[in-house]
Amino acid sequence: MLYNLQDKRTGYFDVDYTMEELKDIKYALDQSAVVAITDKTGTITFVNDHFCEVSKYSREELIGKNHRMLNSGVHPKSFFRDMWKTIGNGHVWKGEICNRAKDNQLYWVQTTIVPFLNAQGKPYQYIAIRVDITAQKNMKKVEYLAYHDELTNLPNKRKLTMHFEELIKKEEHGTFGVLFIDIDDFKKINDSFGHAVGDLFLVEFANRLHHFSVNGITSYRLHGDEFIIQFTYTEEKEIHTLVQSVIELFKEKFLIGGHEFFANISAGVSLFPKDGNTTEELLKNADTAMFSAKDIAGSNFLLYEPSMNQDYEELLLLENKLRKKLIQSDFELYYQPKIHAITGELVGMEALIRWFEPGIGYIPPDKFIPLAEERGLIETLGEWTLTTACHQIEQWNKLHNTELRVAVNIFATHIIQPSFVQKVCQIISETGVNPNHLELEITENIMLNQSEKSIMVLKQLREMGIRIAFDDFGTGYSSIGYLNQYPVDTIKIDRSFIRNLDSKKDSTTIVSIMNQLGQSLGLEVVAEGVETVEELSILKDLNCTIIQGYYYSKPLSAEDFTKKMTSFININ
Repeated sequence: MLYNLQDKRTGYFDVDYTMEELKDIKYALDQSAVVAITDKTGTITFVNDHFCEVSKYSREELIGKNHRMLNSGVHPKSFFRDMWKTIGNGHVWKGEICNRAKDNQLYWVQTTIVPFLNAQGKPYQYIAIRVDITAQKNMKKVEYLAYHDELTNLPNKRKLTMHFEELIKKEEHGTFGVLFIDIDDFKKINDSFGHAVGDLFLVEFANRLHHFSVNGITSYRLHGDEFIIQFTYTEEKEIHTLVQSVIELFKEKFLIGGHEFFANISAGVSLFPKDGNTTEELLKNADTAMFSAKDIAGSNFLLYEPSMNQDYEELLLLENKLRKKLIQSDFELYYQPKIHAITGELVGMEALIRWFEPGIGYIPPDKFIPLAEERGLIETLGEWTLTTACHQIEQWNKLHNTELRVAVNIFATHIIQPSFVQKVCQIISETGVNPNHLELEITENIMLNQSEKSIMVLKQLREMGIRIAFDDFGTGYSSIGYLNQYPVDTIKIDRSFIRNLDSKKDSTTIVSIMNQLGQSLGLEVVAEGVETVEELSILKDLNCTIIQGYYYSKPLSAEDFTKKMTSFININ
């Protein structure tokens, strides 16, 4: 017997099939394709066995249900709106669809939907023939993830290496450049606001880089807060223009999770083939130039120069020595006295960290402290400093029956640590120091970008009896404004104002105003960096009573300070 497949719209019989041939066609479809038939509203009227296998639904669960039961939520509404518009107009639709199986797993199908039309040319049913392509899609996803950063979707280091090696092999390509970008102080965002906010910041950072990428420019995420831009150029002046354009990208503030951030970047540039013939050399030299650029305030970049290698190697050597010193707790604290200008009595001292390296000598704090901040070592260094200073002041006060106070510098990294207050409590408990004998010195950069958190931490410290001093007062744009916001007990007039007292009338006026302001707010005022009798005399006339500087003493080791204690203290 022959069976005819009739077009209901035209009434013509296109092909004659025997029952056996129809069975063969059905068998072939069941083995290779997912087949479903729906009415014009999308209600399922037929599914083959393969459809049930892939969807994990039985035939009874599917027949009579709307096809929307398989909606995965992956596609937007506009996707299905366009699909229905196509088949509703009697046209065949082809595309990839992600469906959700009964066990909640997603699966992808390459789909062809054929509308069957009635005599009026309107669809009365649809046959959808699908091929399961989940494995292929997963392979594409795996391949994509292998060559892209999961967080930012930028190409990753593996993709960078592949691309660079291709460029290097193509001699006819000529020159290209590598821009190595590092986000300054990114660790503070993570420490202060958490990694979730930090990740969102990196995503926005990467988005700006991505939009910057045009022909001849490709952006990559290397790792952490380090990014690479590969670019082509013909003249060196083009490099300066390009890098300045990148810097401009990040001058606009970042709005992340209700917080405002501003990003400074440090960048280094290496050029092929001048600065390296391999991917490793180009990255290393661009990285070296970037670290040299960090010595310049603000967002800056430098072109690689061979002389930078020595500086970079010295920096790595210094870092290794710093890590060993921290493990061995092999630093020293020196103490500079604070003297009452009228009575000449010792009222306290500031603890200053010193590093003596055999064969080298004393390494300046302005060289190793920024390195400790950059490498995430400042918390450990600060903990050692605070513990040592607390032990020492407790010992001196017991020995001489005094109420002296030691001042210790803390950094923004300390304040934003969630456990900082707890750590200070622990140190006080372990050393037995009276909290009233401890003063923590902060600078203006602690107050930037995190004022609410800083205020909360400082208030907690003051409630414990610890005093808070505002160091380098007058050097920042907002120093005076912070006095109304922050719980401060002491202001220290920066030495840059003191050194000009005897030669510049303006400096005398400024110091007088700052001293009067502090005293009117009930704050202790300390003049630091006093070196001459003329400076001391002027400060006395201005009624500034607490003096710190070389006029009375340079910073002394604990041993030397102990020997001079009797000359500083009025024993009676």
